Amino acid sequence: MDSDDRFAHWAALFSDSCRKFAATLLPNPPPSSAAVQVQYVGVTAAACRLLQAVDGGGVPAFVTKQLQQIAAANGIEVASEWTPNEVIAALRAKASDGAAERSPAAD
Repeated sequence: MDSDDRFAHWAALFSDSCRKFAATLLPNPPPSSAAVQVQYVGVTAAACRLLQAVDGGGVPAFVTKQLQQIAAANGIEVASEWTPNEVIAALRAKASDGAAERSPAAD
């Protein structure tokens, strides 16, 4: 077994161990929360999907071209120094103008 194979094996074991440990720390979400999803109005469908993904814990690591395009499509001009969180906040503000509403998620 060469060093790359040994490292890959170790990394897989370590990752599995971390995943199992994290599962013991995090409480299970209540079943009812999975059935409710916010539907954002006042923004494009792409922005709505992005905000729903962020609600689920998926904040982008950096401002991508796609994130800039989503913002531009919603009338938001992204400054070069903005962080992803600032873009998301601007999209949320735009969506709150249209009053986000909770509705049951489709199965």
